[in-house]
Parts: sequence; structure tokens; C-alpha cells
Amino acid sequence: MFGYLNIEKDKLEDGQRGLWQTFMCGLCFSTKQLYGNYPRMFISNDVNFFNVLFHSVTNTDVAVTNKRCFSHPIRKRSVLQETVLTDKLSVANVLLTYWNIYDDTIDGGSTSKKIALRSFRKAYRKAKKDVPELDEILAKRYSELRELEQSNCNSIDRVAHAFALLSQDFATSVLGEHATEYVQTLAYNLGKWIYLIDALDDATKDIKRRNYNPFVSCYNVQSAQELSKKYDELQFLMFAVLNRIAQSYNDLNLTKYTCILNNVLFDSIRDKTKQVLNRYKTE
Repeated sequence: MFGYLNIEKDKLEDGQRGLWQTFMCGLCFSTKQLYGNYPRMFISNDVNFFNVLFHSVTNTDVAVTNKRCFSHPIRKRSVLQETVLTDKLSVANVLLTYWNIYDDTIDGGSTSKKIALRSFRKAYRKAKKDVPELDEILAKRYSELRELEQSNCNSIDRVAHAFALLSQDFATSVLGEHATEYVQTLAYNLGKWIYLIDALDDATKDIKRRNYNPFVSCYNVQSAQELSKKYDELQFLMFAVLNRIAQSYNDLNLTKYTCILNNVLFDSIRDKTKQVLNRYKTE
């Protein structure tokens, strides 16, 4: 995943911002315990959002402790004590990271990506052994996505569907029986939004580098100026996905950690969408 599910800090109180970081630190320490230090560098905001969401979905009370770490050796920080969910998400994050980096290297990734892939293999092999079924699912979904991208698929819905299924399968694997229809729908649409906002964010760069981009392929454009002529369609598509996210989230009727969840789903991702869309509105 690409790190787009982040908080809107200015719209949270200090303690609420601290809660987000507490969950992040818990995920980080869980990853260290299971896989060592290197994979901690790759914990994304997206996975931390699911960390908060899944603890809310399962109605899990969390305990907080104070710890020092390598990044903050002097002052102790509030850290979520490891739970079954943080451990599961640590495994899932390692697998997601590996397949994301692997996908980048297949697409002609940089030397740094290839080095990262080699450095990540030890943690990946252990995670694959821990949860082989999730590894198989992620490998399959990334393969399907890669085939669509390599064939220059000109259907935005079709190519985004592949990544949305990856997100849905990830949630189902981690949550098990708690992955209700509403949870799966939310995870699906969050995955779809992540893929689409990343593609829209990178469209100008992809045009210059002649990389695959679903918006460029669908609208058959050769410049950001041409894509800007499709602004109304882009806006409709992106906000349709956001509205489906809001609806499926509301259907869950969650009560725990909603200050974070509301902030991300009703403020942060909507503001990010407007920010990216505005580039094309002004072209």
C-alpha cells in the first residue's frame, strides 16, 4: 500500500494525535519482535489505519505502556502493547511490502528497490512461513494487477478492482470471522481509492516517463493539460468512491477509536482527493 491513509493533524486534539502515534509505535514494536529492525522502516500509514480500524471492529480494548526506542532514545513514548491484531498486521505488512517492492522491480525499479528487495527476503520468508495462505493471495492479486497494467488496460474500474480485491482479501485474512460484509466493502473501497489516488497523483510523472497509468490509458491523453479536460469525470469518479467508503463505514456503527477513524475517512482522504484533483482543475 502507498501511505495515503493518514490523519489530518490540524483537525485532531493533541491526545488524539498521540493515539494515532501510539498505535503506530505498537505496530513497530510488534514488527521488531517478530522480524527484527529492518522491516520496521516499511510500516505505512495505510497499515496503521487498518491497525486502528481492526481494533475498533473487534471491539478490542488496548493497553498502553511507555518505552524508548532507537528513534527516540531519550524520551519515552506511549506505545500500544502488542495484541493478536498487531502481530497479524505485522506479518501482513511484511508480506504487503515484499510484494509491492517485488512488483516495482519487475516494472524496472531502481537499484535501491532491488537492494531493498534482497534485504527484505529474510523477513519475507519467515512471514510467508507464518501465514502462507495470505502470501498466496497477495502473490495472486499482484500478478493479476501486473497483467492488467502490462496489457495497458484502459478500464479504470477493472484495474482498480484488482487492487481493491487485494485490500479486501488482506482484511479478511487478518480479521477472520470479524470480516463482515460491511468490513469487506469498506476495505474494498479503501483499496480502490488508494490505487486511484496514487494513479492520479502520479499521472503527470507517468506521462513523462511513459509508464502505465489507468487514467492516461482510459482517456488516451498525452499531457496533464489533456487530462485536465476530464476534470468533471475525474471528480465524479473519485467522490463516488469516497461516498461508498463513508456509507460502508457508517454501516459498521463503530464506537472505539472513532476520533481517528472519522478524521481519516471524513477529513483526510477527502482533503487529499481535493488537493490532487485541484492540480488538474488549474491546468
